[in-house]
Amino acid sequence: MISARPERLALALLLASPALAARPRPPALPPLLLDAAAPLIEVEVAGQRLRLTVDIGGDDIVQLNPDSPARAVLAAASRPDGKPVDRGLYRVAVGQTALAIPFSRETLIIAGQPVRARVLQPAATPVGQGAGSDGVIGLPLLPHPGLEWHWRPATPADRAISVPARIGRSDAWGLDWAVKHGGRLDVELHPLRTSSVVSAAAASSLAAAGGGQLIGPVRRVPISFGAVRPVRQLALARPVVIAGLRLDQAQVRLFDWAGRTSLPPDADPAAELTVTGTRGRQDQWANAKLGRDVLAACASLRWSREPAQFTLVCPATD
Repeated sequence: MISARPERLALALLLASPALAARPRPPALPPLLLDAAAPLIEVEVAGQRLRLTVDIGGDDIVQLNPDSPARAVLAAASRPDGKPVDRGLYRVAVGQTALAIPFSRETLIIAGQPVRARVLQPAATPVGQGAGSDGVIGLPLLPHPGLEWHWRPATPADRAISVPARIGRSDAWGLDWAVKHGGRLDVELHPLRTSSVVSAAAASSLAAAGGGQLIGPVRRVPISFGAVRPVRQLALARPVVIAGLRLDQAQVRLFDWAGRTSLPPDADPAAELTVTGTRGRQDQWANAKLGRDVLAACASLRWSREPAQFTLVCPATD
């Protein structure tokens, strides 16, 4: 007969102890319900109560507004428990703009549950926030099993479409979508953005599917972290439907793709757009960030962690 090792026996006795068995588990959270007019949640950081805007297309970070009082509190060398603060620089490239944004690692209390996260202090206020917001929080940080984002009541003209969700190349929750006559798009949902912005590789697929042309002058739009990039308008002769969303136009970041400040020679504004993937620095990333110009027509948007999926309730497109 082989007897149990002493350390294993001690572990078994510990696990069977009444004190450990009686330890309460954190209560299961319900799905988070948000009104599109004020998609705010309450968060505690370093003893401070904050109101943060949920960014469905955001990464696993918090961005504090420059005028948030919490910035002064987070500047302290230690936290209320006496522990020193872990600080660093969040390095990111937005097109040809390189940024190094200071951050601290903090324990957030969200709906009574602790969440460890990087809290960034960018120089510019993130776009799309309403009154009373201290900043934005990315969807991956929420401890909830799901989220429901409401624009309006559903009607008989709406249809629900569910698509698998996954964490993408930019650490945000998104979805994959195959475009007719083109490749697959890495799609992110950004209801905080006014307009949709796509990469040149994504624009190539969309133009092939919808008879796209570049129109109008060069404009500059905020992309992320305060970085502003030049874009041109892609107009589609035929709308392209992505997960039940009707896309008629989008801003195209052709300049970031080409790696220079002038349009590529094959992007003629008077002709159908054809953007090849043989040059540039974006490595053919077919990324599409869909904004309010597309999403606001919908009744609601739902996300669930298990099964990982988005459900969009929008006007039928057929």
